[in-house]
Amino acid sequence: MDIIGLLAGVDLILCGVLDVHIDILVKLGLGVSVAFLTVLLVAESFHIFGAGYFRFHPVVVFEIYAIINLMQIAYEYDPRG
Repeated sequence: MDIIGLLAGVDLILCGVLDVHIDILVKLGLGVSVAFLTVLLVAESFHIFGAGYFRFHPVVVFEIYAIINLMQIAYEYDPRG
């Protein structure tokens, strides 16, 4: 499961560093990253509410912020503009 997040991150890093504007690569990397962060958010919610492990609150806030930002970037991405 972690390899999926790693590959999405590598995809986004390479698209940024090499200035690649292939629409499917960028949106696939962003979409997979959002899905991966959402799965992590659900797993951490089980720890917080199920096990009472309340130290994850800052991480949850950061992940919600990252998910919103990645979704906004994917929505506004236009390689021609």
